[in-house]
Amino acid sequence: MDQDRIDNLPEVAISAFKVNPSAFLISGAVITNHGRRRAAFVPLDEEPRAGAKLDEVKAQLALLSRTADPDDVARELAELSASRDAELIDPAR
Repeated sequence: MDQDRIDNLPEVAISAFKVNPSAFLISGAVITNHGRRRAAFVPLDEEPRAGAKLDEVKAQLALLSRTADPDDVARELAELSASRDAELIDPAR
């Protein structure tokens, strides 16, 4: 753990932390007991926004669609659709 990152966290008494730990989900906190540092509550690095990966994939697909043969794209789409539909439809009993 990066000591500088911990040193920049606010210090919070354990009694205050226990009352509302979710208040420190974003900022993090150094937990103290009788004024002495005892633990660090460090938030995870920020996750990329929810749609970031999807936007990246869409951009890659747009680029690929410009370079791919339209017949190959149509054939692949049909195969993917068929396999998806087969997974969604239960076999008749």
